[in-house]
Amino acid sequence: MGPLRRRLDADVLIAGGGPAGASSALRLSQYGHTVLLLDLLDRGEGKRQHVGESLPSSIRVVLATLGVELPPELVVKRPPSHLVYWGEMQGGQTWADVPERESSLLVWRGPFDRFLREEAIAKGVRLVPDAVSGVSRSKGVIEVRTVQGAELRGRFFIDATGRSGVLARSYRRKESRFRTLALTGYFRTEETEPPTIVEAFEDGWIWTAPLANGLRDVTVMLEASEPGSDRNALFASALGRARNVSSRVSGACLSGPLRGIDATPYEASRFCGSDFLLVGDAASFLDPLSAHGVHKAMDGALVAAVSTHTILERPERASDAAEFYNQRESNIYRITTERLRALYRQETRFSARPFWRNRSEGPGVDGERPAPRPPLAKNAALTSSRAVAVAEAPVVEGDFIERREVLVAPGQERPVRFLGPVCLPDLYKDVVSSGSALEAARRSPFGIERALAAVDWLYREGYLEPRDSTEL
Repeated sequence: MGPLRRRLDADVLIAGGGPAGASSALRLSQYGHTVLLLDLLDRGEGKRQHVGESLPSSIRVVLATLGVELPPELVVKRPPSHLVYWGEMQGGQTWADVPERESSLLVWRGPFDRFLREEAIAKGVRLVPDAVSGVSRSKGVIEVRTVQGAELRGRFFIDATGRSGVLARSYRRKESRFRTLALTGYFRTEETEPPTIVEAFEDGWIWTAPLANGLRDVTVMLEASEPGSDRNALFASALGRARNVSSRVSGACLSGPLRGIDATPYEASRFCGSDFLLVGDAASFLDPLSAHGVHKAMDGALVAAVSTHTILERPERASDAAEFYNQRESNIYRITTERLRALYRQETRFSARPFWRNRSEGPGVDGERPAPRPPLAKNAALTSSRAVAVAEAPVVEGDFIERREVLVAPGQERPVRFLGPVCLPDLYKDVVSSGSALEAARRSPFGIERALAAVDWLYREGYLEPRDSTEL
């Protein structure tokens, strides 16, 4: 039988059925768009693990927005004992009385990814069990050629193909100062109360945690070695220098072969255009120390869907949607990278070693946070801090990207618009015009107490400051 020849049409073509691709597809289908999701299903995903399988408690907000609930067999709650051996932190504390909704989760990625795909299919997404061989973009039409010979047409293309980056490769900017190799092995340790552990050693660090299938994941981060290096020897050497992790797997055998991947961070020069968008690891890959890879992919998918929905349904807002998504993804990479450099600098025991020096060098976090301010009195007289301004910028407003008023200030990571339901630019203008926190709170449609809490936040974050008594 010759190559398959067919022509399918959809609003959105999405390549890659991992968390980013499946979540984008599900959300866009909920918006009413026809979606084709291209993903090979015979890659043995249930038999392998990825780096970064820890889901923070905030993943529940993402799942709720998608309207899905994880079956209990897919996840295990993070153990109550979390041990950190890094810089001055040489041990850990048991997390006492953490509510169910606040505890983070650990997942086995094969079943987890499959569950998300099946949820998308159940909501109307059409699955194409194939891979992309080429993408053509012209005159508002995306044409995708697949490995099996299919020709697919759509109005918009989302690249969620992770590190392979079928379209993202042409925009990729990889970290040039170092390369990171991640080696992952699984041990069946038969622990009764297994903790999660992060441990630094001379030439890298290790993350280890128990998984829902009874195995313990042990992932080692090292400076990438020369091609042909014995990865089993590198893994064993790392374990030998991390005594707290090695004591957990002592006497246990590896379950299956080691898996090694290039875990060097990268970002894109551009994340979104008028007819394409990059999401998840196709857009950027954060240093695994962030431990939020899956959350970043799924949270980014929600914003990717809003941006795509805006471009398709409100073409007059297309440039705003692309600007918003590009700025958001760029900020996430920059801010996270700066914070991780600061964490690497905390490990002073090994600061002269190449692994630690390479990852701690570069610009630090923009300045130090100001000293805590005293509590704000309800009747405080306030005025604007210097250089704070109300400006217009693209923001998420409901299911679309719209231009709205935001607050901007030097030293702040990004413009702000809402704190919960409170519109901060409106509240800020009321405080400045009245000169009174209490008077501004009284004008708020969200109630005095909630408005005062928002005023207090603006004060603590430096948008407002006490009014000079000579001005009264």
